[in-house]
Amino acid sequence: MKNADYLIGVDLGGTAIKYGICNSDGTILKEFISDTKRDAPIDSMLRKIRESINDALRYANQEKIDILAIGLGTPGLVDINTGYLMGNAPNLKYWRSVPVRERLQSELTIPVFVDNDANAMAYGEFSFGAGKDLEDLICITLGTGIGGGIIIKGEMFRGSKYAGAELGHMSIHYNGKKCRCGGIGCWELYASATAMIENYLAKNPKVKSISPQEIFEQCKDGNEIAVQVVLDEVELTGAGLASLVNIFNPQRIIIGGGLSEAGQWFIDQIAEAVERRAVKDSFRSVEIVAAQLGNKAGWLGAAALAHQYYLFP
Repeated sequence: MKNADYLIGVDLGGTAIKYGICNSDGTILKEFISDTKRDAPIDSMLRKIRESINDALRYANQEKIDILAIGLGTPGLVDINTGYLMGNAPNLKYWRSVPVRERLQSELTIPVFVDNDANAMAYGEFSFGAGKDLEDLICITLGTGIGGGIIIKGEMFRGSKYAGAELGHMSIHYNGKKCRCGGIGCWELYASATAMIENYLAKNPKVKSISPQEIFEQCKDGNEIAVQVVLDEVELTGAGLASLVNIFNPQRIIIGGGLSEAGQWFIDQIAEAVERRAVKDSFRSVEIVAAQLGNKAGWLGAAALAHQYYLFP
């Protein structure tokens, strides 16, 4: 493998930065993780990202390999041509209106590429995971919220102003809850891990806190409340995915995030719920599968996007 095939990927999150070095076929050389603070000022956050990149560069230098490009996936709306964070990131208090690429590139000689973190996650699964060798797919994450990315004919779909594919903010209830995005009845208010916990606590007010993993364990043990909450989650997830199937008719839907770790039985239940709701012709050729890369998908996808950008600027 040529030295020039090596890349650095960085995945910025609300509690951690996951980053690493891989080559262009997705082989991982080294992984790292460091803490972040969601209320860190912009300069502090940029410094933390630079420190992470420098960590990876020091390791690359130690191993005597050259880095071709660096990719960063960040929450928020990103102009991929300039690497400018145009919108805000709900889980990062001050992270908004930042010339991210410009600030990082000013201290680096290696090309830097910046994109939305959900796009990076989807591109990671597309390049190296459950979507490898496909052209049309949708990837969603069922976590604190619902994020996702859409790939059409092998290209990321971002919308006319980079604000498309906000899958979690598709409205599934015209007169439903008000979302912090400003919308009404957004999908993530009903089908995210956060919503699943809220549903359980509303049905069982004696319990003050619980995790999705505990809900799934109780469901397997036959707890009636947990069983109903999981069934609700299946139907609500299926409702949103059925709409996506009817609109995009992808080859595959890939489900990631914390809830996807419940197991194949959960994925199978969701697939059945989608089949019940979707147009039969739209659903006929669609596969619904679990993500393969776990929490590596974001930084691997950022690295893959950087490689694509480097080759085809």
